[in-house]
Amino acid sequence: MRKILAAVFALCFSLNLLANTAGDDLNATGILSVVNQINEANAQIAVIKAQSAENNETADKSVLFKTVLDKKEKLIEQIPYLIMQIEIDEEQVQNFKQEMQDLETKTKKLKNQGNQNLYVKNMLELERMRLDELFYSSLLNLENIFKEGGKAVSVKLAVEETLLSFQTEFYAQLKEFRESLDENLIAEHKGEFDALEAHKKTLEEILHYLRDNAELLTSNYIISELNLKTAIDFINEKASFTSKFNVGKAAIIFVVFLFFVSFTTLLSKLTLWALMKFFVKHDSDRQTKGRIVEIIKRPMLLTLIAYAIDICVSIAYYPAPMPIKFANFLTITFVVAVTWLILSVLNGYGMVLINELTKKSGRKEVINLILKIVYFIIFVIAMLIVLSKLGFNVSAIIASLGIGGLAVALATKDILANFFASVMLLFDNSFSQGDWIVCGDIEGTVVEIGLRKTTVRTFDNALIFVPNSKLASDPIRNWSRRKMGRRIRMLIGLEYSATTEQIKKCVDEIKQMLIDHPDIAKGDDMGSKKASRYDRGIVSIDDLAGYKSNLFVVVDEFADSSINILVYCFSKTIVWGEFLAVKEDVMIKIMNIVEANGLGFAFPSQSLYVEEVKK
Repeated sequence: MRKILAAVFALCFSLNLLANTAGDDLNATGILSVVNQINEANAQIAVIKAQSAENNETADKSVLFKTVLDKKEKLIEQIPYLIMQIEIDEEQVQNFKQEMQDLETKTKKLKNQGNQNLYVKNMLELERMRLDELFYSSLLNLENIFKEGGKAVSVKLAVEETLLSFQTEFYAQLKEFRESLDENLIAEHKGEFDALEAHKKTLEEILHYLRDNAELLTSNYIISELNLKTAIDFINEKASFTSKFNVGKAAIIFVVFLFFVSFTTLLSKLTLWALMKFFVKHDSDRQTKGRIVEIIKRPMLLTLIAYAIDICVSIAYYPAPMPIKFANFLTITFVVAVTWLILSVLNGYGMVLINELTKKSGRKEVINLILKIVYFIIFVIAMLIVLSKLGFNVSAIIASLGIGGLAVALATKDILANFFASVMLLFDNSFSQGDWIVCGDIEGTVVEIGLRKTTVRTFDNALIFVPNSKLASDPIRNWSRRKMGRRIRMLIGLEYSATTEQIKKCVDEIKQMLIDHPDIAKGDDMGSKKASRYDRGIVSIDDLAGYKSNLFVVVDEFADSSINILVYCFSKTIVWGEFLAVKEDVMIKIMNIVEANGLGFAFPSQSLYVEEVKK
């Protein structure tokens, strides 16, 4: 308990510093700069897609496309935090409004004067300013909702109202403006119109992100209800020193965490009491109860720690929202902890329940089956929650589990077969991306393992799309699953004029050369040397992990034209290029040994014997 307390206590303090450091960095960046960077990223993505379309390629597979997309996603993730850092400068607001009024007046004059080009430019700039005003006003509204302890519903309604204004009010204004212009004039300013539309799409993308992740802009219940912000400010005022380290937050984090962790044993006993009270009519022995408490205690501790860390992280980032990666990770952790707790309760208490119900029904296997079904249901529910936090469409998954899913399953049995095959391949871990595999007549490097197919790049640089069901049913040869050892096998053909002593000496010298060679695998390099005695007894570690160190140099056969010496060994490296270099070095050294022993390599030959005819 002390180790856990110390570890999480240190974690909470680290989060305190991290939150403050991140806040400083984001403040320095500014939300205006981030929005402009997102706009630039979208422009770059549009250019990459256009170039890929011209080359009949898919932009999604472009490294540059993925880089820009990842950059944009990271920028968007900063928006919720930056919203809470917006500081309203009344002077800047007034200057912005005055600038809009001046631009509007200027635009009207240009229209009356007939200066169409300047009129269009200024009008588009004015529309952009109106769009920004609507957008940033919405962000300020979201900030107020967060500080007032609003719920996710309020955030979604506010964002949807702004999106509706984008799609109605702004769209109508821009459409009316375009219809009032000549087609030639529109064509002349097409780039400026496209830039305005791209800017609008960027702002809509940010708003959609805020709507889909509205929980990020909702205050933690405990923080808002207990008014912990006041307590944090009070502690900071009483602190005798000032630094980036928030003493008030650190103190509250420690108290909150200590509060939750200290109730582990008590809650475990209360859980046991409730179960025994409502489901079992007789008192079990003290030893059984103690075992159940011990089974429940660990998952109960993890659940409380997960919830406490969630609150602590919220406090560390307050008054800014928690980053989405933290939020999703903590939610998944909490779901896993709760699932483990429920399953532990069923496992620890299940036997008591089974024995109790068996006395009444006499069908112990039925009760056991019911428990297994309950396990499965709990697992499915937890998995659906986790999948929703990972970005999957849970509604579609649930719908597929209905009656209508049966007809779909029959119609798409091949697709489902490939899907479940992909799941099986991932769990079996038969191969990974980047592995060199052989499956039937398919050989190449695994590029991607999809839900329906696996993409393989052959060595002649062609792409092959293999259904996952084929890979799941056919034998797969994985050349990349080896830790050490790439085979070198060669026959050295010597002339028949060689003596026995010369051949023996040559064999011994070649063998010794291989033993002394630093890049040739030997027995001391094997994985079993590092494994425990228990592991070595269960499975061949060398074969499982892919260690090979066999080394043979023997006279193998008397061929038609030569006496053949078999050289059989393994290089330490498994990298193709490095292996070729090692093999070359071995061959050169063998040539030197053969020459040093006065031997020569045999050439294919054929002897002709003419029988003398007796007269």
